[in-house]
Amino acid sequence: MGARKIGILGTGSYAPQVVLTNQDLEKLVDTTDQWIRERTGIIERRICGPEETVATMALEAARRALDAAGLTPDRLSYIIVGTNTPDYLFPAIAIRIQDALGVNSTLAAFDLQAGCTGFNYGLYIAERLVAPEGKYALIIGSDASSRFTDWTDRSTCVLFGDGAGAAVLGPVARGGIIAQFVASSLNMKLYCETEFNAENSPFQPRQLTTARHFLKMDGPEIFKFAVKAVRESIRRISEITGIPREEFDYFIIHQANNRIIEAAARFARVPMEKFFVNVHCYGNTSAASVPLALDEAVRAGKLKVGDKVFLCSFGAGVTWSAALMEWGV
Repeated sequence: MGARKIGILGTGSYAPQVVLTNQDLEKLVDTTDQWIRERTGIIERRICGPEETVATMALEAARRALDAAGLTPDRLSYIIVGTNTPDYLFPAIAIRIQDALGVNSTLAAFDLQAGCTGFNYGLYIAERLVAPEGKYALIIGSDASSRFTDWTDRSTCVLFGDGAGAAVLGPVARGGIIAQFVASSLNMKLYCETEFNAENSPFQPRQLTTARHFLKMDGPEIFKFAVKAVRESIRRISEITGIPREEFDYFIIHQANNRIIEAAARFARVPMEKFFVNVHCYGNTSAASVPLALDEAVRAGKLKVGDKVFLCSFGAGVTWSAALMEWGV
C-alpha cells in the first residue's frame, strides 16, 4: 500500500498566565526596556507558575489540538514531545501525556531533544511514521526555559519564556506536507550541563554551586548561526520542491529574535506581512515556539486553504529544520 498524503489536522497551544515584562526585568538585572526591544523585539514573556510544568502545559496544548482536529485520543498511534527542559529526565513527558489522555498501552510515546528545533524534528519523524498506514500522531513542543535560566545573567534571562504548542498529524484529502528536512552540526555556543549527580557523587569532584546547570549562550555567534540557518532552510526547501521562495504564501519561523525574522524576510524578498510574529508577547519559548505561533496564526485566520506554509526552526546543538506544506484545514 502506498504512502498517504499527510498534513496537519488541528493545532493547539498553551501559555502560562504569569507575564514577565521588560519593566519587571529592569528590577532584576542591569537592563532596560529599550535595550531589550531594540535587540530582540521582545516586550514580555510568560513564566510557569509553581503548579505548572512542561507536562501540564503540553497536556493542555495537546487537548486543544485534538479538539481542533476532531480526533479522540484513542485514534492516535504516536505521541512525540520535543523538549529541552523536562521536569523529569524519565519517564518521558510523552508517556505522561499518554497516561493523562487515557490511552495507555495503545500507542507509542517518546520525547526527543533537538534544541528549539524539537517540534520540526517531531513533525519530520511523525510524517514518516504515519504515512505508510494512514495513522495519526500528536506532536508537541513544550519548554519551561525559565527554570534553566540564570536570572542574574542579563544576556540570557531577557530572551526566554515558557509555553507549549501541539499539532495533530494524519491523512488528508487535500494539501499536506510537500517537503521537509532536518539537519545538525556540533556547536557549543549554546549549552546546558546536566551532571546533577556531581553534587554528591563520591566519584566526582565536589561542586560548590549549581550555576553550571543554567543555560549558557554566546549571543552574537548564535545570532549568526540562526540567520544562516533560516536562509539555508528557505533555499533548501525551494530547491527540493522547485517552488520559488517568492511563491511561499506564509512563513512561521522560530520566534527567537525579531531581527532574525526581518533578515529572513529580506533574503526571501517577501514583505514582513507574510511572516507571523509573536516574539514580542512570548519571547523565545524554545521547542514550543513554532507550534505556538502556528496555532495563533490558524486561530487568527492567517492561513487559507491552498496556502503554501513554510515552517522553520533552529536551535542548540546546533540543529535546524524546515517544512513546506499546502494548508488544507
